[in-house]
Amino acid sequence: MSDPQLDSLTKKPTDKEAVLVLFYNDLRIDDNATLAKAAMLAQDNHRQLLLVYADALVDIIGQTNKDQAYDFDRIGDARQQFLSESLSDLDESLQRLGNRLLHLTPHTSSTALDTFTQLCQLIDQQQVTDICVSQTADYNQNQAYSFLQRKYPQVRWHEQVTNTLFASLLMEALPKSFTQFRKQVESEHDLLNAKTDVVISPAPESLPPMPDNLIKGTTDSHSLFFNKRHLDVQLPSEFKGGETNAISHLNDYFNSDAPSTYKTTRNALDDWTYSTKFSAWLANGTLSVNVLLNRLRHYEREVVANESTYWIWFELLWREYFYWYAMTHQQKLFWYKGIAQQSPTTGFDKGRLEQWKEGTTPYPIVNACMNQLKQTGYMSNRGRQIVASCFIHELGLDWRYGATHFEQYLIDYDVASNWGNWQYLAGVGADPRGCRQFNLAKQTQQYDPSGSFIHKWQGDNTDDYVLSSP
Repeated sequence: MSDPQLDSLTKKPTDKEAVLVLFYNDLRIDDNATLAKAAMLAQDNHRQLLLVYADALVDIIGQTNKDQAYDFDRIGDARQQFLSESLSDLDESLQRLGNRLLHLTPHTSSTALDTFTQLCQLIDQQQVTDICVSQTADYNQNQAYSFLQRKYPQVRWHEQVTNTLFASLLMEALPKSFTQFRKQVESEHDLLNAKTDVVISPAPESLPPMPDNLIKGTTDSHSLFFNKRHLDVQLPSEFKGGETNAISHLNDYFNSDAPSTYKTTRNALDDWTYSTKFSAWLANGTLSVNVLLNRLRHYEREVVANESTYWIWFELLWREYFYWYAMTHQQKLFWYKGIAQQSPTTGFDKGRLEQWKEGTTPYPIVNACMNQLKQTGYMSNRGRQIVASCFIHELGLDWRYGATHFEQYLIDYDVASNWGNWQYLAGVGADPRGCRQFNLAKQTQQYDPSGSFIHKWQGDNTDDYVLSSP
């Protein structure tokens, strides 16, 4: 089946070949080696430039590596809003450079074609010779890329590193624990204390244009352009998507005293300034981890270097570890037995799962965290550990359902960190001490002694629920 909107482009066939950028978790122009590579290829070879973001590209593989029970129809409203804001900001930046963003969604097509098919039609009609992507640890996204490569063996692929501190795994094999990984990195590749800053790929001063038949095409063809209608409904949120907002937050954070006290405040359940809040922008690539690291190094040189500033680096290493963990273990990231190949003693219970999702368990601290997630798309790191521990131990549920719920709602969803952390807490991942359980009463007393967090997020606004035995 073909798409009449895309077919209409052939009425004015292109007289030039094109280079295509397939954006994913690299939604920025600064320190984006993928965009720089594509601009150079197009400029040097007198080709035009297609800049594309394709929603749900992985639908082509039918999510074959995760059971159908874990799927969801659409991402949460807060996560969708943050993504739309990020794409809007990217589109504005690209327009200033002489191009614009094409946004492929199932709703772009009048025949509701999946985005993979739409992308293939675009490749065919615009005579694409080169496709540029950023390296990703997302197994399913890489499977979609492999489908494309097999379908178009004549198209040259270019993969750049844009999401990590290191261009490749620094050791022959990934250490079995984070501690071993951290010690080896800090012994041999200590970027925090290196003599020079990390080299940043400069943003292009201008971009080659998109194909003429897209610019001068029909109204239907213009429907491929990013449309701000996605931003019509605005949810209240302290997180605003996009590279512009990412840099603004970066500056605000490091112009404050917050980095110098991060280690002592990071476990707070609900305060904007108590943790860095960089995770959402890092997750979709509107903020470069290298730009962040350079700013941290500058803060240590010019303001203070202490245990708290080190701990920001420590958390960046956790992110790095889980990235290479996902790259190493591939589809095992989604296996019930995990990388450890150990069967958890948990199962599935629809009633307990719904109580956890809806924040109606017998545990007020868990309910409050889940209500916060549902309303804002965000939850503190401490909150995530608490609700995951409850999910696995008190509720006795299959950890993959919890990981998938986080995937649906978290605005800072990152496939490696999310699934890696859930494996870690379920005892089937990288934790050498095995399955961890948090004492919910103790966690409540330690992190919400006054009950203000529970009250704010209505964690105790439930009837008495009785759980069936796991």
